[in-house]
Order: sequence, then structure tokens, then C-alpha cells
Amino acid sequence: MARIECPRCLRPLKTCYCQALTPETATTDLLIIQHPSETRHAVNSARIASLGITNCEIIVGEDFSKSTELDKRLSNRHACLLFPSDNAVTVRTYQENRTKPDLCVILDGTWRKAKKIYYLNPVLQALPAVTLSDTYTSTYTIRKTPGKGALSTIEATVAFLREVSQMPAAHQNCLDAFGKMINAQIEAMGKETFIKNYSDRIQ
Repeated sequence: MARIECPRCLRPLKTCYCQALTPETATTDLLIIQHPSETRHAVNSARIASLGITNCEIIVGEDFSKSTELDKRLSNRHACLLFPSDNAVTVRTYQENRTKPDLCVILDGTWRKAKKIYYLNPVLQALPAVTLSDTYTSTYTIRKTPGKGALSTIEATVAFLREVSQMPAAHQNCLDAFGKMINAQIEAMGKETFIKNYSDRIQ
């Protein structure tokens, strides 16, 4: 018998996080470019951003260099890219020297896949790149990360929006839903399995 899923978050009903997710509007529009493999991931956090932030859009793909899909969304926008390229500056430095961005592009995928999206699309390389001004600790304990300080898509998104808006409590709804998803996944796999596979991620 097929499991019953929530039509909104696509999680099994017993692990649905929608109750913790009241949509809010961010001070900056968001465009998340999601690697196709992430759409099938059970604990994909970009979906939380699209459900919890009304002015957040997700497009799925890897190489947009031969289409106008991405160019149209960036046309006539003061856009930036949240990505640690060689010429990236912190959000704080960006805001001191430029007009506040009205659109932020965020890449959703493993570090290797995010880099591939970046290098396949010259239009992304042309955007001013920003990194977070402060250091954050991820609570994404159920997925391997490339190193200390790495954040999930929703964590990086919320951190960016808080820095841009200077509202340190903004979009807590998204982080609450994220926490609920993580806890449900740990419960489903069992504590022993979690400790065995992710002990290095426990704070």
C-alpha cells in the first residue's frame, strides 16, 4: 500500500512539517536553482524555502546557457549570487558599496553540483557574488557536508535574508519546519542508525 503524502511538502503525513510553516514575504526576492538530483532527495530543504517564503521561486536544471529561462528572470534586476566564488564579498561589504539587491540567486545541490551549475552558466558568473558575513553552525545532522561551516540551502537562505534585512529573527518559521523535518527523519531511521552514520555531525 502506497504511503499517503502531504500534497504541500510531499512528506509522509506523519512527518509533515507544514504546521510549522506559515508563509512570509522576504525583503529580497529569491531564485533557487536546484540541481535535478535534489528534487528526488527526501530531505531537500529548498522546498521549505519555496513553501515558507512567498517570493521564492525554484527552477530545476543544470545548464541554462542555451535557453533564455534564466536570463529572463535576471533581466532588469539588481541581482546577486550567494556563492563563495573567488571574487565574492560579504553581504555586509556588498550593502556598503551597492544598492540593496532585489533578487538573490541561490544554488541548491551538493557542493560539487552547485559548482558545476555555476561554471556551466556564464550569466551566473557575471553576477556579483556574496558570502555570509558571519559564521554559522548547521543543524543539518542527517546529511553529510563538505566541511565545517557548510549550511543547508534553507539555513543559508535564512542567514542571507537576516543579514540583508538586519532582522535577526526573520523567517524563523522556515528553520522551525527544517528542525521538525530533521527530527522526524532521525526518529524514522532510529537513534542507533543515526549515531552510527552521523555521529560526526552531532554537536
